Amino acid sequence: MIGLPLWVKYQQRVYLYYIISSPSKRNSSFEILLEGKNCKIYLDAEELWVESTQSGPACFDVALIQLIGKAINSHFHIKKHHYN
Repeated sequence: MIGLPLWVKYQQRVYLYYIISSPSKRNSSFEILLEGKNCKIYLDAEELWVESTQSGPACFDVALIQLIGKAINSHFHIKKHHYN
C-alpha cells in the first residue's frame, strides 16, 4: 500500500514515511517505511504508540514514533476499545 510519502516534523527535521500496511478494524498496528527501515507500530496497553522491537533495541526515538502514530490515528480514527 505504498503511495505518496507522508511527513512529520520532529525536532526541526522533516521525516518522510510511507504506509506499508494500514490499521484495520481487527488490528490497530500498522507498518511504515521510515528512513529506509520497516517499522511496525502498535498501540500498547497504556494507549501509547510504540515501535515493535522483536529484533533488538528500538530504531527510532519514542517521541517520533508517537507523533507518527498520532498522525496515522487522525487519518484512520483508531480506537483501542475496538481491538482484542
